[in-house]
Amino acid sequence: MVDKFRKIFFVFAIVAISLMGMPVHTAKAATVSAGTLIKASGAAVYYYASNGKRYVFPNEKTYMTWFSDFSSVVTITDAELAAIQIGGNIVYRPGTRLVKITTDPKVYAVSAHGTLHWITSETLANQLYGATWNQMIDDVSDAFFTNYTYGADITTAQHPNGAQIKYAGSSNIYEIGRAHV
Repeated sequence: MVDKFRKIFFVFAIVAISLMGMPVHTAKAATVSAGTLIKASGAAVYYYASNGKRYVFPNEKTYMTWFSDFSSVVTITDAELAAIQIGGNIVYRPGTRLVKITTDPKVYAVSAHGTLHWITSETLANQLYGATWNQMIDDVSDAFFTNYTYGADITTAQHPNGAQIKYAGSSNIYEIGRAHV
């Protein structure tokens, strides 16, 4: 009975607002499925997750560690976008780039869930990532560095658990510490 009363009251309120000449906006959740890339009228692109939240790509460099182009981005209305709660920022895809903060010279490898691993020497960086390792480094803004957590430092020529790597000549991506078939 209470639910029926609420529905009648809601309809009455909408009609009353409409008669007063006020615009009626009924934002609804976007009709997109989990895993969809979305955007509205602005330039920002979001990942729509299975928990019903949207996650922000802080910049194009971060986006490009996950996707090669923008061809699969779906445009939704501003009202639909506003109806989807922000869940947080997306971090660099593990194993794609090395990162550092602009105010600190330390270089980090990224593993699962945005975990950073300080590469403690140039020798180790060269052994793990090759002679051009220094061309794989992206500066991450101080403002977005807080989205990452710190893991164990890299002190031996071994990739950290959770790191995703692709060996030269292979199309497979391997996650260190997980069995692969």
